Amino acid sequence: MATSYGFMVLIFVVLLSTIYQFSSLSAADSSSSYRSLLVVQRNSNRIPRCNEMGSRSECSQNPKCKWCRSEALDDMCFSESEAWRLPHQVFICDS
Repeated sequence: MATSYGFMVLIFVVLLSTIYQFSSLSAADSSSSYRSLLVVQRNSNRIPRCNEMGSRSECSQNPKCKWCRSEALDDMCFSESEAWRLPHQVFICDS
């Protein structure tokens, strides 16, 4: 009788630890899903960087960006500091 009682306690402990592991895994999954959702929301609300803008109209809407034209290279949008460092022989940037 004492042996079957000890066996039942052992089964009960193993069952509880299994349930605990599954519950902690699902909690970790839901928190990582929540974090992933926050990243997606932040990225959808973020303002694109200057070098991600492909048109002059997009670039001119951001006061921190300058549209720079070139006869030798593709026209591009640069940050103010990048535009300032470009070679003036190659690029002409909007003021």
